[in-house]
Amino acid sequence: MAVNKNIKINKSKLSQEYDSEIFSISEHAFDVPNDHKAIAQELKNKNPYTITVIINNLDPKFWNNKKYVEKTQVPIQSRYMELLYKYFFIEFGHREGNELYAKWLDKYTALWKKEKMKNELDDYIIKNELEPRYKERILKKYKNHEKLFKPRVEINRKRYYNLPSPLNHVDWRNPYDNIFVWQGDGKKVFRKGGGGSSGGRETNSKFIFGFSLINKTKPIKSFLFLYGSDNELYFIKEFFSLTIPRYDIGWNYYLKGKEAEKTLSETNLIEWRDFNELKEVNVVSNKD
Repeated sequence: MAVNKNIKINKSKLSQEYDSEIFSISEHAFDVPNDHKAIAQELKNKNPYTITVIINNLDPKFWNNKKYVEKTQVPIQSRYMELLYKYFFIEFGHREGNELYAKWLDKYTALWKKEKMKNELDDYIIKNELEPRYKERILKKYKNHEKLFKPRVEINRKRYYNLPSPLNHVDWRNPYDNIFVWQGDGKKVFRKGGGGSSGGRETNSKFIFGFSLINKTKPIKSFLFLYGSDNELYFIKEFFSLTIPRYDIGWNYYLKGKEAEKTLSETNLIEWRDFNELKEVNVVSNKD
């Protein structure tokens, strides 16, 4: 019978001390089975475990602090180029404009290749299609031509994810990071899953189903962490049976009928409501 357990989260009371061996992982595993049953069969004797890191949003007060965020300058279109495309889509609309632009891409591809792709394909469209339509209007309306053509940059802010390498790359579209770990050729390797991309969702589902099959006969440990709004890592709990977020399971890797329910029948599923600042984790415990 499933039992609900609530874990209250108070960051000031969470520990930053944990066994560093949890994160002592050598490299990303590239050669893995494409089927969850094959994953279970191949990894059942390779000491698998999982790490879940729930990710709080970065505190807004840190977004300009280089200790928490890497800031880089990224070139962007000049105001003039921006206006060319703006006028184009105002005239033709989004749908018709994209259809017309696709035809222009086809029209100029042969010339682009003939000239050995020295310029961008879009440059032919700008010169031959957009500028004849809109250049005069733009220059007439905007008198400061120096500012109009001046190169521009924007500041790109990339939040640091201070997990040990090679785990320090994260898809920030995910409110959590699932890391599946096992022993391979004398070293620990991993795959990551999440909900931010189709590949991440597929990996997430496939490994959860595969690990769930193993967990029925050989319980898999799971470690739950919080990556706080201050870019610090906090240990929440160690589970002695597979415990994983319920989110995104089945996306891009689907089990028919009741097979998914049966496969997950002894897997603990966790959920939370506070996707900005974690306050509580609910664990639906089937086996722990």
